[in-house]
Amino acid sequence: MAKRRILKKRIKDISEALLVECMAVKQNHPTVQDSDLENIVKSILMMHYDFTARLSHVDKRQVRRFFAQLKDDLSVSTNEIIDHIYHL
Repeated sequence: MAKRRILKKRIKDISEALLVECMAVKQNHPTVQDSDLENIVKSILMMHYDFTARLSHVDKRQVRRFFAQLKDDLSVSTNEIIDHIYHL
């Protein structure tokens, strides 16, 4: 099991990378709708807050299962957001 502090930092790094990618898309493609970009940024922030909050409430009886599920959910959420960014 990794330390929560390290996992929170990794979640933060992933969120920041996704936000930077959004800003790069906006700079390189000025025709992108601001509302579409705003919705993606909101989903990134919600993902960040959701996963950080989930780390604060770990079920002591199922620690391995919890972290495996967290990893899978983070991967799915990140891939969905990346798909939304590239389909702008």
